Amino acid sequence: MKLPPYLFWWDWVKKIIWDPFWWVILSLIILWVPFLRVWWWIFLPWMLQAQLRVIYIWWLNWDYDYQKQRWVMLEITPLESMLMPLKAMEDVFASIWPLMDVANFRERWCDGELAYGPYWCSWEIASIEGQIHFYVRLLDQHRHTIESALWGHYPDIEIKEVPDYVKLVPPTVPNEEWDMYGEDWDFEKEGQYPIKTYSTFFEPQGERISAEEKRIDPITSLLEAMSKLGPGEHYWVQFITVPVGDYDEPDFRKDGQKLVNKIAKRPEKKQVTFFQMLMHTFGELIAGPKKDGDKYSWVPLERDEETDELRISLTAGEREVITEVENKLKKHLFRTTVRGVYVAKRENWKSPHRVITRTYMGHFSHAHMNGLRFKGETRPRVHYFLRKRRVFLRARKMFRNTVLRFPPLYPDRKKLCPMLSSEEMATLWHFPLRVSGGSLAMGKIESKKAGPPPNLPIDD
Repeated sequence: MKLPPYLFWWDWVKKIIWDPFWWVILSLIILWVPFLRVWWWIFLPWMLQAQLRVIYIWWLNWDYDYQKQRWVMLEITPLESMLMPLKAMEDVFASIWPLMDVANFRERWCDGELAYGPYWCSWEIASIEGQIHFYVRLLDQHRHTIESALWGHYPDIEIKEVPDYVKLVPPTVPNEEWDMYGEDWDFEKEGQYPIKTYSTFFEPQGERISAEEKRIDPITSLLEAMSKLGPGEHYWVQFITVPVGDYDEPDFRKDGQKLVNKIAKRPEKKQVTFFQMLMHTFGELIAGPKKDGDKYSWVPLERDEETDELRISLTAGEREVITEVENKLKKHLFRTTVRGVYVAKRENWKSPHRVITRTYMGHFSHAHMNGLRFKGETRPRVHYFLRKRRVFLRARKMFRNTVLRFPPLYPDRKKLCPMLSSEEMATLWHFPLRVSGGSLAMGKIESKKAGPPPNLPIDD
């Protein structure tokens, strides 16, 4: 429910006072009201066990199970020219989607496995003083699976384990020497609407131009902007993916089908009671039949002779939206944190560099479907009340979430995290089609590696 503007302060009160101390407030009310005071031995233990349950689950998930996990940072170096279709990267994400898990009772309450999306990995692009790198941060137990998926489609890339690049800056930012700014991104509309994907970034001239020129790769604009950073500047782009299924998101596909039915103007099937039918009949007898367009409600709608479905005229845009929504619903889904963070020394700070991600995300907006927009709830910028202190606290929190690869509103792992399909993820994070012929300061393999020829003579 959306609150009126004059209640803008209610979210702050709820977050700061009610959410952490609701059980204390209710306990005081029970002890203060005379007729409830005699039943304290029922109410107080119930509220206390609810709070103890939250504390136990928190400790088991984050202080016990999470601390045992070993995370690995892999750097991926692509070829100088990558002519593999982007469908290959989509298949990589589809291949790693089965890493999802659903915790049973013992795993959740005894081992501490998270109930929602216990496994995740982060697909990242980092510009370290203008030098661009591709990284994947993942659990050590998933390393073989992800490396196999990448090498299976890109056999000429190099993958090596490296230290985490976030250690190149101090562990607490902002401070006297360093400052930071970041933005978390979420959908503009419902998550069932897709963004523009790689299939739309093609030149329509077919074979009249070369294969490289037919492909318009938006990621080159992002890499070009990130390569302009100078000494003491860092920019990090993170896509933290949590593979989810119908068990984790039981209503996502159902809501998507409702959305399709709404756009297609399909009548909803409702169970009508005898009383409702009677009231509807009396209403039409008194007020007359309802008119929908140029037809009355009692006139039967036209149906197709072959499929027996209603004949409904749709515009070209509506048909396109229905096709794209249904295409997204049938693919593997990831609950994703999309984040761009600029970290720099104060003497090297350049304000235009802090919003590099905005121009990149503009490529994927579609008026009829969806787009990605940065959210003001988490970015370190405020307009009212204790501005300097609140900006500092927001920046510290975002930097911590960036280093630990946590969602924007941790421990809430759903809000402000868009639901992206494997096709949308491949569109946002993939290797550039070509890294030469420009000013990109990016590590690349100059030539392919191959084994020795089979007929090579060998001395005994």
